[in-house]
Amino acid sequence: MDAAVAVGGHGHGDAVDHDRKVRLGMLFYVLTDVIFVSFLFAAYIWLRAYNTNGGWFPANFQLPDATTSNVLLGLIVASGVCFFVAYRGIRTGNQMVLRVGATLAVLLALATLIGQVRFMGQQQFAATDGSFASTFIFISGYHVYHLTLGVFLGLGITIRAWRGHYSQLRHLGLVTVGYFWYWMALMPVLFTLMMAVLPPKL
Repeated sequence: MDAAVAVGGHGHGDAVDHDRKVRLGMLFYVLTDVIFVSFLFAAYIWLRAYNTNGGWFPANFQLPDATTSNVLLGLIVASGVCFFVAYRGIRTGNQMVLRVGATLAVLLALATLIGQVRFMGQQQFAATDGSFASTFIFISGYHVYHLTLGVFLGLGITIRAWRGHYSQLRHLGLVTVGYFWYWMALMPVLFTLMMAVLPPKL
């Protein structure tokens, strides 16, 4: 009994229940986001298939720069890997791995956010230039929302990590933010794969 209190504190059962609710809450949020993005991807597939009045991909339309897209994709995937390394670090009780991994994850996400905003601003098309253009801009803009929220959450995680708020036994914040972080890194990978299987240009 005393050992249980020492490990979990008084009201340990309530703390476990609270942790479960927090995890479920973030999982449900990520699930709703996944469903919303699935509808966006379905819109891409549907609009491309119907190509109403040839409006999906106009004749003089120029595709976004693939090199920049791939660099941004690499940055956010690397950010996801660093976040996982940070998580594994605290699971093994290694505070330095946690701190360095979290810091790198946030810096890479911030670099991706800045690059994504600049990339969108440099495009030579608008949402009125065909269905692909409007779909691409909407999905890219939604990714900016992901990155903005991710950087905000990641800063909180990183600050708390450097202040020593996480331990091998107590790191709920890292777990729950991780659910969102991995999805934030996975979404552009899925979008890139979808465009590879179903190229914008018919």
